[in-house]
Amino acid sequence: MRKLISAAWILIAAPAAFVLASGPASASDQTIDAFEAAQQAAWNAHDAAAYAAAFDEHADIITSLGWHWTGQAEAARNVGDGFRVVYAGAHLIVSDVQVRTLTPDLALVTLSWSIDGARTIDTGLPAGQQHGIETQLLQRRGESWRIISQQDTVVAPVPTPLRASTQFPEQAAPPATTFPTTPPPVRRCIVGRANGQCLVYGKPKPAPAR
Repeated sequence: MRKLISAAWILIAAPAAFVLASGPASASDQTIDAFEAAQQAAWNAHDAAAYAAAFDEHADIITSLGWHWTGQAEAARNVGDGFRVVYAGAHLIVSDVQVRTLTPDLALVTLSWSIDGARTIDTGLPAGQQHGIETQLLQRRGESWRIISQQDTVVAPVPTPLRASTQFPEQAAPPATTFPTTPPPVRRCIVGRANGQCLVYGKPKPAPAR
């Protein structure tokens, strides 16, 4: 839980240098490349004002804990708090950045990030390495880009799969159903009612010999 609390300030922990997977970069891709590189540099310099300046004034920001922040001012205030406490000595690394051009003025960016050197908010102890995925919706503003929506998700470690014999232990087969070889004795009704209900039974009649 402490690691999750410290991860709350990773609202946008991931901006970084954009690397094309293949083929020549277009002019818009090169602009996004520079934009993401500047964001990563601002984060690693712990410059909350420079980092938050990349957001639209009405941007929607969803942190890795589901907290909803709106606009530059709130982003700058909350990220600044994180840099002073949780991420004072932390460093950001980004990988697997992908850009999808929606229109000439809109782009969808998806990337993976990891942060090392963070500390827990309650004890100040090392929080361990944190990993996550971030999605940005960018809008062109003149010669630059602005983030109008961003969401982060912490990636939890995947446990080692259990062996099938341990996870689903084999169960013993139920005993086979057996039937008696001799039919049960037939009870005789001595006193009964007209509706067929027996009130008093006599001794069982012996089974007929075979």
